[in-house]
Amino acid sequence: MGEIAEMMLDGTLDSVTGEYLGEPCGYPRSITDGTFHQDRNKLQRKASQSIRDLCRNLLGVTDKNMIDQLVRSFLKIIGLARIPKKPAQYEMVFLHHKSDFKQFLLDLKKDLENGD
Repeated sequence: MGEIAEMMLDGTLDSVTGEYLGEPCGYPRSITDGTFHQDRNKLQRKASQSIRDLCRNLLGVTDKNMIDQLVRSFLKIIGLARIPKKPAQYEMVFLHHKSDFKQFLLDLKKDLENGD
């Protein structure tokens, strides 16, 4: 794979336009599709809050370690277990897989209610 392609895949370059976006985040992102945010801290807070809210509202889980485990398990199931840092994991779920994560939580809730 070429160097430019790798930089697009790790988030250094915009995956649509090829513009430089800054430090890599571990996943493709673009200004045009809303997956790049200038204020990275704001994105991380928003992603973390959204994931915590989903876990609390759907499963009643409020423990941060348990929420981290749910996110890691979900990413492993969809084949993205290699994202090493928690903020990047939360961003990936929030930006690209939020509806799938919600369905994962609903399925887990149904399994827990059925005693599986």
